[in-house]
Amino acid sequence: MQIDEQKALKTMSEETTIAQGKKEKLRKLFVLGNEQMSRGGYEYADEIYFTPCVLGDPGNPIYAQTFLANLQKKLEGKKKSLRSYIAAGKRMVIDDKKTESLFQVSIKALKSNPWDIESLISAGKACLDLGYLKSALVYHHSAINTDPHHIGANNACYATFREAADFESALACVKRILKQRPNDEESKRLLNEITVEKTIHRGRYAEGSSRDEVESVSTAVPEDEDVMGRSLTIEEQIERRIAKNPEDTANYVELAQVYHQRADFVKMEECYERAVAASDRAPGMVEILLETQKKRLHAEAFHLKEEYERHPQDDLKAVFLETRRQHDEKCMELAQHRVQHYPDHIGYRFEYGVLLQRSERVKEAITEFQIAKKDAARMGESLLELGRCFQMIRQYKLAMSHYHEAIQALEPGEDKKKALYLAMKLSFTLGDYVQADDYAHQLAAIDFSYRDLGDMLEHIAQRLKAV
Repeated sequence: MQIDEQKALKTMSEETTIAQGKKEKLRKLFVLGNEQMSRGGYEYADEIYFTPCVLGDPGNPIYAQTFLANLQKKLEGKKKSLRSYIAAGKRMVIDDKKTESLFQVSIKALKSNPWDIESLISAGKACLDLGYLKSALVYHHSAINTDPHHIGANNACYATFREAADFESALACVKRILKQRPNDEESKRLLNEITVEKTIHRGRYAEGSSRDEVESVSTAVPEDEDVMGRSLTIEEQIERRIAKNPEDTANYVELAQVYHQRADFVKMEECYERAVAASDRAPGMVEILLETQKKRLHAEAFHLKEEYERHPQDDLKAVFLETRRQHDEKCMELAQHRVQHYPDHIGYRFEYGVLLQRSERVKEAITEFQIAKKDAARMGESLLELGRCFQMIRQYKLAMSHYHEAIQALEPGEDKKKALYLAMKLSFTLGDYVQADDYAHQLAAIDFSYRDLGDMLEHIAQRLKAV
């Protein structure tokens, strides 16, 4: 008997460890998914991160909420056409019900159309059957938000809201049904019942409840209201979600986007600082914070420049120059972070090289451009910048060879014109007038008005005559 008990305890311990490991794995996937989502990588975030999260832990309402939000952003451009085919999701659920669970099939349908009311309702129902009330609320709220006047959605969702003590949402459902069916006696009865329950519920809180009861009430009130029925701002709603789950970086990102729409870079930066702390300095979150700080400094420098042009003052100029210096430093910090964490991203290596070159850290810039030129898409412009770097350190032979290679690699455009111009000027300076003349005529065939090309053609012609 004792041996059986020990085996049972060991089995329970192993199951607990496995469950904890699975939850930790899903949490890490979720954080990575939020990083992808914040960069606009909605497809990748859905397939690699959020779908496994929502299927692996259907009882997590944050996973459900973010899963739907990401899909809606991913398919935003197709919203009208997708909502025209709401019945398609219903057919899928019915057809596949024999071989897959209701929840899995509902999620499958939502991946194609996150505004499919029938699939949202069935996902919520499946969560209820599994005992996941909070997740059920996410799907049912989304169904109502998709079409508040959908009779089936209101009928299916009001009971879920009522069970969660979300009386405002439950009442709204019943009222919408009554608006379309004013003689529905069952809805009239429900309206009275829910109104009474709401009054009793709030009265119990107001009279003074135990801590557990207060916490229960506070989690049951509608998201857009406080416990006394006052409407909450969007910032307050998101802050409430943050307070409930401070490790969920998606909420910080959402709050930051609210401030971004208002061009409030200071508060936006504060949100991302909190997200970085909550994510234990995840590289993606740090990158977004640095990008935000760069944007704030750029905006401040722009406004200071405008102010200085209107009211030229030495102290204002000094502030502008200091802000611009800080902006340049932040650009460098961001570039260094990207190269450190994404060393195979050629675009980041090239951008870092440009910043190093501007800072006259030429030898370091050469290293970055030599890496970047290995990518065919970046070869031409990397060769051009290498030519400029070698010219800066007076390695003129290397500079000329790289200009020549850049001219061969670049397609017609500004970079090719720049390469021809620089090759022409350097050839002229080195006394190779025949080569300078060749580059000058190639450039003239593309754009005769480029910079001082007309004057250079005359100077080259005079030197050739004198030879």
